[in-house]
Amino acid sequence: MSLSRRPQSPERIALSFGPDDDDPERIERTVILPPDFPYMELRALGEMLEAEGVFVPGYQPPPVGLCHPDAFIFEAQFENIQTILLPDRNIASRMAKIVAGAPMDETLRKIAAIKAFCHFLDIQIEPSIAFHELAQLQGNDAANLELVRFRDADNADPYPWLDLAFGDLNALDPMEPQHSPEAHDLAFPLRRWRRNYIAALKIAELELSGRPNLDRMLALLSWMRDDFIIAGPAALLASIYFAPNSPPRKRLFKQLFSPNRLRAVDGVRNTTWDLTHLSEMIGKVNEANDSQIRLLFASFDKGLRTLAALLFHVSAEELSEALLVDAFVPWWSRAQAEQIAKSLIKLLADLNDKNRKQRQANSPVSIDEMIQRGEQRVLSAPGISG
Repeated sequence: MSLSRRPQSPERIALSFGPDDDDPERIERTVILPPDFPYMELRALGEMLEAEGVFVPGYQPPPVGLCHPDAFIFEAQFENIQTILLPDRNIASRMAKIVAGAPMDETLRKIAAIKAFCHFLDIQIEPSIAFHELAQLQGNDAANLELVRFRDADNADPYPWLDLAFGDLNALDPMEPQHSPEAHDLAFPLRRWRRNYIAALKIAELELSGRPNLDRMLALLSWMRDDFIIAGPAALLASIYFAPNSPPRKRLFKQLFSPNRLRAVDGVRNTTWDLTHLSEMIGKVNEANDSQIRLLFASFDKGLRTLAALLFHVSAEELSEALLVDAFVPWWSRAQAEQIAKSLIKLLADLNDKNRKQRQANSPVSIDEMIQRGEQRVLSAPGISG
């Protein structure tokens, strides 16, 4: 963690926001920060978090920088903008572990930095479906307890978390849960997760087939058109995963080639949660469009952040074949990117086609059967020993 020493803020700070190149007629405005506001510390945390690439914005970052405190202060004070952070499950769970007394390490110090940064800059942290994922893995009781712990962390005094982020590993004492866990049925199967699971199983099946990269991608799009639903986030994940020049791909489907085929299925399930987080997030970004809400996604998983950035980029612009080609060329040759983009645009054009929807509604294969068949194909594929 690149926080070698802790800067010290003066007791009182006044920030001036004057005219700029975009709006030269804007009057100068001043914000007087509260006494002992840790402005210089937040500057340091912001530089670290931006260097780490932890946040992926669902909006165009301001010229001053994504994680500069001035951006959040100005937007909150003068534009009435609310920023919401959507963390993946690992970040939400680690926040809960800190208040429960987990031994500190560098990763948890970064979590403390995120918590302090968000708290002081009035960035709401919304765990979204993170605890649904935990409930599926460990049950409702564990998920509801961790949800209480997360809320304790989210509402905790931010100053000890700031101390922790700057290296004082004894700044926080373990605390008992401040409220009794509620009885939310977080393990109830999410409709979106089940459909993402079918898509992820298909991606895994095609990866295990050994077919050429481009064939796998085009086969997935054909399958979505003819036999499934048009699942945009899954298609974009596949565009990274199947690509011949794709460094993040190893993280996207863990254990897929394991000799233990149950681990392969677990890896597909894990990827399904990533897809579900992202599809939920894209829905929220679209809902927040032209509103006073800004959304940030947070994860330490580089592959997941790469996919989130691609999804944000594609959803933020008017979708076109040229846009998709530019998005795909880091991972595919231009000729391949053009072919994929053309097929994907054609697929999306059928999104509201009545005949396709009617054919889907009349399918003799149920969701449960599609899941069962997909799991069986992954289980029956040979793994790689060693």
